[in-house]
Amino acid sequence: MSPQRLKAKPSLKSQTEALIADGHVLGWREWIGLPDLNVPQIKAKVDTGARTSSLHALNPKQITLDGRDYVQFVLPHYRGDGHGRIQCCAPLVELREIRSSNGNAEERFIVSTHIVVGHHKLKVEVSLANRSIMGFPMLLGRTAMKAGRFLVLPSKSYLAGKPEQS
Repeated sequence: MSPQRLKAKPSLKSQTEALIADGHVLGWREWIGLPDLNVPQIKAKVDTGARTSSLHALNPKQITLDGRDYVQFVLPHYRGDGHGRIQCCAPLVELREIRSSNGNAEERFIVSTHIVVGHHKLKVEVSLANRSIMGFPMLLGRTAMKAGRFLVLPSKSYLAGKPEQS
């Protein structure tokens, strides 16, 4: 009987490199596309401590169209060229109490929209908030990361590259 050769397991480094190449590893900040909102790319902080993703939006207002509830809001400075405002409308999921990083709770509109991270397109829930004093106009929370089966490498940035336009 001949001795069987044991197959060597791939190293952690080679496994990580394969995941990065496939677009399943994110850095602490990434470019995110919002195709439903006509935003080709926006900078987002990847935050494993936040459950829900959040987007800087001004003047959110609930409206009804064809018997369905939507939220109308303004995204400042996200037109493709980085100038001007975009008037947006997205399906309302619910009003939800969200606790911010400073511990304060506030009721926010939660909308449903697609995001594009690299070549991955996902349907996610996003809370609308005034993030004007934050460093990033969008925060990518862990529920969205779980949906895309992403891992986070906090020492890196922009591993997914620019969002692919479809």
